[in-house]
Amino acid sequence: MNAIPIRRRPVRWLACWCAVVGVSALATTQVADARPVGLAPTMAPPTVVPVTTSSPGLLVDSATAIAGQMQSTIDLAAPGSQVGIEVVDTTTGAEIAGIGTDQQFYTASVVKLLIALDALDAAAARPDPAAQPDAAAPPLDSAAPQSDPTIADQVREMLTTSDDGIADELWVAQGGVDIVTRMAEKIGLPGTVPPEDPGQWGETRTTPKDVAAIYRYIIESVPEPERRMIMDALEHVTEISADGTDQLFGIPDALLPGVAWAVKPGWMALNSSTTLNTTGLIAARKGEPLRYIVVVLTAQPADIGWTAGGAALTAGVSVLRTALGLER
Repeated sequence: MNAIPIRRRPVRWLACWCAVVGVSALATTQVADARPVGLAPTMAPPTVVPVTTSSPGLLVDSATAIAGQMQSTIDLAAPGSQVGIEVVDTTTGAEIAGIGTDQQFYTASVVKLLIALDALDAAAARPDPAAQPDAAAPPLDSAAPQSDPTIADQVREMLTTSDDGIADELWVAQGGVDIVTRMAEKIGLPGTVPPEDPGQWGETRTTPKDVAAIYRYIIESVPEPERRMIMDALEHVTEISADGTDQLFGIPDALLPGVAWAVKPGWMALNSSTTLNTTGLIAARKGEPLRYIVVVLTAQPADIGWTAGGAALTAGVSVLRTALGLER
């Protein structure tokens, strides 16, 4: 099979500064006690929640207002940016913030979530030869999760360090654009389409609403062994990615130390635009389990600096932090 073309994503340093006009400065590194504590189905609501499921009017108005504040803050730091936002409370189903939820953006490395899910599906469907030493023995139930340890290790490394080489390998091995088509059909992602160039997986297009659905699928529908492995990888994303980029911009840098998160960021530079995305799950405050799905996708001007672009997303998520009452 032909090698896929090199992506048009330069290796640059993204040091996420968090001092933006009108937004409090935030720490730019992840401290030891800031690692997530896992996902729980229910938890007490935060002290301040500006939306309620009992008031549909308030839900819509507040969700739009919060998203508008986030969008304005991002545009202040990175003028001319297109922004799509979807924030959902997984315990109530309430939309906390939403704007441009059906607008398509490039995924960049966020598509690695789909690559990971597809690879794990394929591995789980293959019988384990080592478990069948006797040819006369009954065959394994191929429907039972039996993920290949090698595939699992690759997926973990790809998600934790955002390793492009592993993504390239899995993309080719699993059929390239067919991965996106399969997973979009399986999960139900109407706004997610394969890249026009089959070799450029980062140019897959998706919507904030679809990315939120991917996270919902992971926490609700993926079998436990695979789900735990994926979540553990997202909870331990490294500060520096495999290509040397600081990948803690956005959600991790916007949260207070010790607040749990599980994230998959994405970044990509094209001639016409710069893609910077921050996506994942967050807790309400330190010591509490993951509760909110947060998706912020952006197409920023091509001449925006990586530092300014990343800081813009961090500032936008910090607005959400304040709106949810997640301050000390």
